[in-house]
Order: sequence, then structure tokens, then C-alpha cells
Amino acid sequence: MSSRGFDKQLPPPNQTNSKSKLIAEYIERFQLVTKGGLFIDGFAAPQSRNHPEAWTARRVLELEPKRLRRFWLCELDPSGAEQLRTLKKDHNRQPRFRHVSVMEGDFNQTVDDILASRRIKPTAATFAFLDQRNMECHWETVQKLAQFKRKKIEIMYFLGTSWSMRSLKSASRPEKFQEIEKWWGRSDWRGLIEVQQSSLPLVFADRFTKELGYGYVNIYPILLKENGTKVAFHLIHASDHPQAPVLMTRAYRKVCGEIANSPADNQMDLLTWKQP
Repeated sequence: MSSRGFDKQLPPPNQTNSKSKLIAEYIERFQLVTKGGLFIDGFAAPQSRNHPEAWTARRVLELEPKRLRRFWLCELDPSGAEQLRTLKKDHNRQPRFRHVSVMEGDFNQTVDDILASRRIKPTAATFAFLDQRNMECHWETVQKLAQFKRKKIEIMYFLGTSWSMRSLKSASRPEKFQEIEKWWGRSDWRGLIEVQQSSLPLVFADRFTKELGYGYVNIYPILLKENGTKVAFHLIHASDHPQAPVLMTRAYRKVCGEIANSPADNQMDLLTWKQP
């Protein structure tokens, strides 16, 4: 048996499966509150190409009832964009009000086309899912989404905490310095090297609250292995809707359990990062 064939029989990586299940579970709950909505996926190709069953875009498109009306699925990699076009064929105009757009290219650029499309109305519930693989998502892009309308676009931002810290500490080339500066959005990124790894998501959450003005910002750890202790990612969930942190915490508890030091931990204050 080829190594490729063997890989297909392995279960998807826990962090990939947990992330996609969590987002789908949350959207399924929240779309019942909003009665619809729009979904922007900035890095939409499957994280694990051999495991389409753990693909966030696919899971959200397959949710029942089908209430989300418009999807923008963005991807830089041509092979990933081709997967998205195949996914679109299965879901575009099904039901008739649903429209799926595949945006091939750098999301930090295509986001401008999405925001200029006039499809995002001031009162439309809009979700932006930013599952970057490392440091691809520029902070300027996050700012554009956060500042686009008064009823803020809700952001689900995944931070690869340990990978990001390793990238910060190992950076030695000017090109890498530029990449990090765009990701962080300022030239003072070297100060992050002195931050404890466990505190990095807190630093980002603070920026979502103080700089971007979100009313509810919470942090959810995603474990590398099921029943393990090592954190692979942190979801930074930013919204202005009072039901958003409640529904996300319920979804997280269902998918991930009561992980220590998370909003699903009964010992933690759910709204730790609520803006005063």
C-alpha cells in the first residue's frame, strides 16, 4: 500500500478536526439567532488535504437548516482553489438564495474586493473565519474587517501559538522580518519574543478589545492531541453580539470538553475579556 493510500485511512489531526467541528457547531447555533448571515473564509482550502471530512468550509456549507446566504471562500494555493471550485459546484444556488464565490489569490488583497462588493449590508450578520497556517494574515486585514461597519463583522481568528513563537525566535532574514511585521501590524514585534508563550493569545485578545473595539473577546485553546495537554492553536473569538460568547462556549464544551483555563472551564469567568 502506498504511503498516500495509508494516509487516507488515518484519522484527521485532532487540532484540524476540532477546529472545523467547533466552527461548524458554533455557526449552526448562531445562525438560528441571526436567521441567516454571510461567511468569509480567508484561508479556505482544507488544512489537511487528505481529510476533507475535517474541512471547515465543507462542514459549514453542509449545515442544516441552510440559513447562511453568501460565502466567500479564499485561497492563495492554486490546487486548494481548485478544491474550492469543486466544493462550490455542490453547494452554489442550493438553495436558490445561496451564493458561493471562490476568491483565488492572497486574502490580504482579495479582502478588499469582498468589502467593496456591496454585498455586506450594515445590518447583515457577517462571520470572518481566519484559520491562517502560520503568519499569513496581516493585521491590516484584521483591521479592515473590524472597521468595515458599525455592526461589526464577527472574527474567528486562529493563532498557532507555539508555531508563531518559534517563528519569532528563529527569524533571521529581512524577508521574514517583513512577514512578521505585516502579521503583527507594527515594527515593535520583537517585544513578543520576551512574552511567555501562554501569554501570546492574551496579547492578541487585548488588541481585539482595545484597538479594534470588540465588546466580547474570548480565547479557546485547541489541543494538539485529544485528551492531551499541549495546545496547538488558540481561537480568538471577537464579537459585539451578547449571545456570541455564550453560544461559542456551549459549542466548545460540546466539541472539546471543559478544557482547563478556557471559557468552558467552570472555574473561569466566561466574559474575562468583555470590554468595560
